[in-house]
Amino acid sequence: MVGFQCYYDTWFSQLRQLVQQLSQSPNPPTTDEHHHQLRQLINKAMSHYADYYAAKSVSAKHDVLEFFSPPWTTALERSLHWIGGWRPTTAFHLVYTESSILFESHVIDILRGFHTGDLGDLSPVQFARVSELQIQTVHEENDITDDLSDWQACKILTNIHSYLFLIFNQPPRLVVKITLIEIKLNN
Repeated sequence: MVGFQCYYDTWFSQLRQLVQQLSQSPNPPTTDEHHHQLRQLINKAMSHYADYYAAKSVSAKHDVLEFFSPPWTTALERSLHWIGGWRPTTAFHLVYTESSILFESHVIDILRGFHTGDLGDLSPVQFARVSELQIQTVHEENDITDDLSDWQACKILTNIHSYLFLIFNQPPRLVVKITLIEIKLNN
């Protein structure tokens, strides 16, 4: 992964240069020369992204689990993954699915005592360890989800309180009722 991290750092630096060049180009192109230069920059940027995904694919074949939570992603990207439904437990679903498929495809060899060396060849002890890690991860995900839900509810109630105060210019009875509801929700 260190190799890909170095690649990514270099790739991202080059991307910044390309974006800078693109932002400095006339938009829309005013001459044929400008149009040609812009087309070259666009092709260069597209090729740059194609190179990135090719390198990422090769690195993922070496160690795919590192790409489920890449260290080079920003906090915003990690948040968007979470919001989009990606959770660490998704990796466990992939492990279980892949091991099941590989086990079924090699069951005859496994019954004869041959070891395939892939996920279809996991021992019961290894499956138990994976299961324990999944349970721990699910608990941690649930804790994060609960914290986010509490934060969101608190933020919504704070906004409601602020709006009601602005509308009525004083804390009305409704604010008291909402506060009571908030207390019930938190208990």
